[in-house]
Amino acid sequence: MTRADFYGGLILSLFFGAALWEGWSFQYGTEFSPGPGFAPVWLSAIGLCVSLLVAVHGFRAMRNGASEAKAPALEKWGALRVILTLVGLAAMIFVVPWLGLALSILVFLLYLTLVVQRHSVVIGVGVSLATVVFFYFVFVYLLNVPIPKGPLGF
Repeated sequence: MTRADFYGGLILSLFFGAALWEGWSFQYGTEFSPGPGFAPVWLSAIGLCVSLLVAVHGFRAMRNGASEAKAPALEKWGALRVILTLVGLAAMIFVVPWLGLALSILVFLLYLTLVVQRHSVVIGVGVSLATVVFFYFVFVYLLNVPIPKGPLGF
């Protein structure tokens, strides 16, 4: 763990805390099924716990002066992948009103697996399609969560 883990964990904790705060504003559930706030609350709470755990480990490593705290900084390609991922995520959020959520997630995952992570086409397309089908099945069919639909109807 490094100093970056401590500060990164704190920043992510703030993000997940804000998402959890916002998630509570949605209806958590009805008498027989989870509501639109169910998934955001649980995902934000889990993310908050994990990011706090990362921050605590980073803080303990900094205080102990462990050799792990002197780990090398992020490589250039690693930093570029983080930037490319954030740019792709911002673009996905921007195109959701025109493409719909499912198609936007599919395009983002294809970009992430094929361009940023440089996986093979078979793995990138397979994982992206499986993820979107799973997402659509769970949130739309099982949980009845309304999502923005695109020109193709999903």
